[in-house]
Amino acid sequence: MSTVNPKFTRGWWFILPGLTLMVLVVCVPLFMGLRYSLHDVFLYAFNNQVFVGLDNYARVLQDPLYQRSVRVTLIFTFSCLVLTVGFGLLIAYLVSLKQVRFRSAWLALFLIPFVMTPVVGGIAWRLFMWQQEFGVINQFLGLFGVESRYWLLDRETALLATIISNSWQLTPIAILVFYAALTTIPEDLLEASTIDGANPLQALWHVIIPLLRPHTLFVSIIIITSAFREFDMIWALTGGGPGRATTTLSIFAYNRGIANQDMGMANTVAFTMFIIMATVAWLYITLYRRTEDKS
Repeated sequence: MSTVNPKFTRGWWFILPGLTLMVLVVCVPLFMGLRYSLHDVFLYAFNNQVFVGLDNYARVLQDPLYQRSVRVTLIFTFSCLVLTVGFGLLIAYLVSLKQVRFRSAWLALFLIPFVMTPVVGGIAWRLFMWQQEFGVINQFLGLFGVESRYWLLDRETALLATIISNSWQLTPIAILVFYAALTTIPEDLLEASTIDGANPLQALWHVIIPLLRPHTLFVSIIIITSAFREFDMIWALTGGGPGRATTTLSIFAYNRGIANQDMGMANTVAFTMFIIMATVAWLYITLYRRTEDKS
């Protein structure tokens, strides 16, 4: 007669609260979203649900507005990824240098965007940074003779403005992770590179960045998932405009579900977001592991 290992049973009791919370917060909404995506469901008529199978998916994949939203979302996500990882690593490296004084004050200053909600950050950027007449961006560029622009009202610049604003919001995450990782690098290794004639930038590129590859993967996954589903910052800045120039999949789903009251289609868009995000994360991790094996 087989007996259950008491240590195994005790372990399940420890993880049961977290597992229950994950099921309630993640699995149940995911299942309900999938269910609604297979039905015609309207906002004020939830009781009148009609099963349509994959018809919603066929319709949304053929929708030019959806295709445009996918393209905008991918551009937005990977632009935020490059800016956030690049500036986060650079700032963390500069702050970690021995010559830097008041390191704690600098770190506290750089972490301000992290504690600010995306809506407040978006409003602050819209009113004080991108504003056409008195905004800091136009005032600074005016010193070099550049004419003022309506950054958030121009199709050519609105997406760029939202990318910069959102990258500012996400960069503190990269700074925290990279700074913590930099403190674990042996000083003897950096001193050896200095003796060999490497300047700080060469040491960063040839010594530090290769050692930070696992941390870069961790930060990248966080940034990708965060930027891909971003709604608050973009809505506070542009509301998805002008002319859908900044309409990401999150805003597209919101417009379908709230403005058009088509909750079935909104859940379909949301579930395709989940599939795309999971696929991109899987591909990113797979390519990273292959490069690790080759190196």
